[in-house]
This record gives sequence, structure tokens and C-alpha cells, in this order.
Amino acid sequence: MPLIEIKSAFKGYGSPGLRTEVLKNINLSIEEGEFVVIVGYSGSGKSTLINLISGLVKPDSGVATISGEIITGPGPDRGLVFQNYSLLPWLTVEENIALAVDEVFRGWTPAQRKEHVQKYIDMVKLGHAAHKLPKELSGGMRQRVAVARTLSMNPKVLLLDEPLSALDALTRATIQDEISDIWRQNLTTVLWITNDPDEALLLADRVIPLLPTSPATLGEPMLVDLERPRDRKTLNHDPRFKQLRSQLISTLLDAKGRMKPKTSVKLSLPDILPEDLTTVNSLRFLSRTGPRRRSDNKREEVEVAA
Repeated sequence: MPLIEIKSAFKGYGSPGLRTEVLKNINLSIEEGEFVVIVGYSGSGKSTLINLISGLVKPDSGVATISGEIITGPGPDRGLVFQNYSLLPWLTVEENIALAVDEVFRGWTPAQRKEHVQKYIDMVKLGHAAHKLPKELSGGMRQRVAVARTLSMNPKVLLLDEPLSALDALTRATIQDEISDIWRQNLTTVLWITNDPDEALLLADRVIPLLPTSPATLGEPMLVDLERPRDRKTLNHDPRFKQLRSQLISTLLDAKGRMKPKTSVKLSLPDILPEDLTTVNSLRFLSRTGPRRRSDNKREEVEVAA
């Protein structure tokens, strides 16, 4: 049985008369320990899809399940990492992580919880910053805190909603590698949302395109049969990587192209004739009350002697 399963899910927002349909006929199956990446354009409904699994929203029709149980709301078995870190600014790194640990593991002793917090601080290599506030950290360090806080809950599923979109390219590459290492160590089931095809192929076991139809739906999954651990420098010269990348981009572009609106517009020339400004006499138009119009030209017939 798959750990996560979505069957025939539809989701939209708004009142019946002004409703916007976002997702249609979503069918998704994720096995335990699998690393799955959903790739799609911005605004295509990726966050709505991950929110169906996190329990933050419910499908209008269809069903979403985890371990065979219907998802009715958020729970500690699903840890969600947001784009904007979502750290409490008045708490230190240690305190932000402890907030989650204290909530999930209430039966543990204070010493057990403190040791658990320290384990995940060390895992994301932030021991030197444990007592710093978020404002004292770089963007990459804040994102590491968010990942550590989520992992410290020992969730069955780690959900990442474009977690690196706000980072510069070098920091982004570093965090990609660190999260990939953490996944290999813990074998947590991961669902990652991104709009970067290269990021998807670097990290995933399977990549699934979210097609920008209206409403959006999932395309055919792509098995990423590239050897792990993956090195981005090596991948750039790997024929199989190039093939998968081309296939993924073509799938998204083709779907986008089919959605371009086609309209027929009838254009009419304005009812105004241009002025001849090549001679001084042409400035007589300044004494007129308005421009010369095509409709003012009257057709006259004259007889000309042969």
C-alpha cells in the first residue's frame, strides 16, 4: 500500500458564481522512503497540491490518504517546510526547533527533548548559531533551521513547498546537497515542489510534471534512473540527464503552448487623414477646428473634354 495516495481529487476556490478551478483529476501515489518532486510553472497550483497532503485544505471531490487513512487536517506525521521559513523572530535557533519538539514529544523528559533538539541542530550544521535569532542568520541558515525544525518532529512525510526559491544560486546548491544527504541518512518520504527542472532531476527518484492546463492536472511520472549520490558537475555531461531534462522541459512547454488563448480581432483604421507638413502652406490645418477625416471626403464626378 502506498504511504500517500490521492485519487480523483478536484480543488477550486471562490463562491459558486466566481469560482476558480485550480486542480482537476489529481491521481498521485507515493511509496514510503521515496523522493518525489512535482515540477510546474508558478501559479499552476503546486502549493494547493501540497496543501491537500498537509491537510491545510481539503479536496472538493476525491480523496487524499496517508497510510490508508483519510487526511482530515494537519498532523505531526507530515512536516511542511514553507518558502518563507516561518520562524518566530523572538526565538533563537534552538528555541524555534524546541517549540516543535516540545509539542510533539510531550511525554519525554526535558533532558531527552534537549538532546533531540541538539541532534537536529548538528544535523544541519548550525551548532555555532544555536543561540542566535533569525535576524542574525543568512537566508540559507534560516532555511536550514526550518528544515531541522520539521525533521525534529520525526514525520513520516517531509513536504517542501519551493523551499529554496528565495536563495541565491550558490546557497541553493549547498542546501540541495544537505537535504539530499539528510534524506539518505533518514530515508524519510519526501515530496518536493519546485519550478526548476534541474533541481528536480538532481534530487528525485521520480519527477511528475504539473501541467498548466486550466485547471491543472498531473502528467506522466518520469523515473529518474541516475546513480546516487549525484554530482551536479558530472550530471551536466551525462547523456541520460540531458535526455530526461529535455523530455521534462518539452512536456511542460508543450502543455503551456496548448493553453495559449487564440482570439480573432477586427481592426479598423481611425477616421483621420494625415497632414502634409512638407510645405508652409500645409500649416493651414492650424486654422481648422478639427482634423481632416476620411468620411469628409466627398466623391464628385466631372466631365472632361476629350
